[in-house]
Formats: sequence, C-alpha cells, structure tokens
Amino acid sequence: MGKARRIAIVGAGLGGLATAIALRRQGFEVQVYEQAPELGEFGAGINISPNSVKFFDAIDLTAKLHAVASEPVGLTWRDWGADEISYSLPFGDFEKRYGAKYYVVHRSDLHRLLSEAVPEASIQLGKRCTRVETRNGTAGLSFEDGAGAEADVVVGCDGIRSAVRACVFGGEGPHYAGTMCWRALAPSDALPKDYHDRYVNQWSGDGGFVVSYYVRQGKFINFVAVRQQPGWTESSWSVPSNVDEMLAAFPNAGAKLRTMMAAATSCSKWGQFTGEHAPQWTKDRVTLLGDSAHAMLATFGQGANMAFEDAYVLARWLNASADDPDAALAGYEAARKPRATRVQQLSRTEVHFKKIHSDWDRLRREFAFVTRHGSTTGGVYRWIFGYDPVAQWRGS
Repeated sequence: MGKARRIAIVGAGLGGLATAIALRRQGFEVQVYEQAPELGEFGAGINISPNSVKFFDAIDLTAKLHAVASEPVGLTWRDWGADEISYSLPFGDFEKRYGAKYYVVHRSDLHRLLSEAVPEASIQLGKRCTRVETRNGTAGLSFEDGAGAEADVVVGCDGIRSAVRACVFGGEGPHYAGTMCWRALAPSDALPKDYHDRYVNQWSGDGGFVVSYYVRQGKFINFVAVRQQPGWTESSWSVPSNVDEMLAAFPNAGAKLRTMMAAATSCSKWGQFTGEHAPQWTKDRVTLLGDSAHAMLATFGQGANMAFEDAYVLARWLNASADDPDAALAGYEAARKPRATRVQQLSRTEVHFKKIHSDWDRLRREFAFVTRHGSTTGGVYRWIFGYDPVAQWRGS
C-alpha cells in the first residue's frame, strides 16, 4: 500500500483552508477546489474559543489572529428590556485555565488570514464538484466544467450542503431548524463612547434573542438577531436585508439594544439549517470535515471551532499513518466523531435556553443539561473549552 501524500480538499471556506494549512505543515501536497469564482467569505462575527486557539498556536498564526481580533472579557445573559447582567461567564482566567484566550473576529478577516497562509497555486477556483469516487486505491473528482482530478485522499470541506457527502453517502441533506437570523455591523463611532461594553452579550426577551460583541479591534459591533419563524423558502444562506426590517422583527427589544442595532450600516438575513450527524464520515479514500460532517446550530458558537479541531486531528492522523491511509481516516473519524456529535446535540438543547433572566430560568437549564447530557452547563463549557487538539489528537 502506497503512502498518501496527495490530498484534495473540496471547499475553500474556513474549514477547507485550515485543513490545507495543517496538512501542508505535515508535508502533504495539497490542492483545494472551490466552486466560487472568487476567494472570499461573507458574514460577520465569529467566536474563536480556547479549544481552537490551540490550533492557531500549532500552525503559528495566533499572532496574526490576535492582530485582527477582539478580546471580550466575558459572556453575559441579559434581559433585553434592561441593562443589568442577569448571569455572566468571565473570560479573565481562560488563558491560565484552558491554555489559550478567547477571541471574536470578523469572518472575512479570519478567512483572509487563512487564505494568505495557503499558496495561490494550491487553490483552484470555479471548480464545482459533481462526482467523487474511489478507484484503484486513489480518489477521483469530477467537476462541472468537465475537468477532473486525482488524489490519494479527498476531504469534503464543502459545508452543510456538501456535494462530497451527497455523492458518497447520499441522504436528505440539511433541514430548516425553525429559526431565522439577521447579521448586522454597526460602527462603534456612530454611538457614544463605550455604549457597548467588552462582553459578548446575549440579550433575550419576548420574541427572540440578540448576540452582540465587538469585532475588528472594537471598531464595529457585530449583531446576530434570532427569532422563530415557521418557514424559510430562500435557497441562499444569506439574503440582503435592511435595518428597518431587522428592527421591525424585534419590536419588544429595549431602547439601548434597539439604538445599537439602528446604527448598523449593513444587514443580511438567513435561515438556520442543521443536519443529522453523518452515520459515517469516511468511505474508502474520501472523508468529511466540519459542517459537511456535523453541521450544528450556532448557539454554542462552535461550528468553525469544530472544523479547526477536525483539521488538526486529520492532518496528524494522516501523517502518523501515511503508509496506511485507510487506517488514518478511520482513526481520524474515531477520534473526532464522538466529540463533534455531542457538541451538535448540545447546540440543539442550548437553543431553547437562551433566555436566562432568573434563578428559575437557570434551574430549568441546569435540569435540562444534566438529564439530557449528564453535565451542568458550566461543565459543558469546561469540556468544550478545555479540549486540546494538539495533545488529544488520538482521541480522549
């Protein structure tokens, strides 16, 4: 059995680029195939928690992450009709407790940081994958433009509507989760100084919840505003919207929150989709990573973090068992699937408990997490943030 040195990655999003970097650091030949005609990332803010900051440490990009990110001082839960903190999780001791800081960053800044670490020649654009198959100990790809490619291993990093997953495993694909969201950015200088504090704030009340925090070194406030909606018919994950529409969807939000949201200069909306965890991630020389394997709701802010963990662990397994890629892919799946599946399940429970205004709210939440997942919510956060893919890549 020959060594696996040529790796094809389908998808140049955050997970695909992270995988390319991790594999190249282990000496692999990597080609990334992206369906879009241009390399870029849309959206707004994203959380980078200590578990995946360790990935950036391992690939020597933490300093660049620090340069473009903001450092919140904690996470809060607030009634959106008042300015008082109902409950908080301070981040001040995270570096000592978990070995890394907690960052929030604009998604496009993070995507650019990762893309700059991958040689331009290693990324091919305009390559929509239409077929994946294993043949004679290698993996083959076919594209919509009639071209093809061959590699020792193919990694599907092409998101929740993964063509790789559909080709290899079939299935129904993602389904609408019943909630829709607005994403918006407001320039900080459009508001009085320190109008927003340095927390990641979760504001909730009758009709939904809003998460807000600084990005781009405090120059902008990022908002994610979520409410239930019976149906979502748009095929795109991001649809242009406007501030008036967003504000009209949250008429009960308090004056301070509405003032901050009204300062937004850009706004889009999308429906939240989720999928069942893949029964398998791997078949022959093809494997899945990130949302293509375990798409999850954003309630714990762990979608991208799980992809970064996946990327490091996959690269280590392929390097450790380069002479036996089948064993390497099996080891990767065995190491990652239990954790990613649990976080996926936790995110579904968490969406019902964004409202924490009273001791009774917290008691209900604790009861739900202990009975469903065998841990308090504090224990869940410690388990998520305390994971170290560099030390635990073989599994835990």
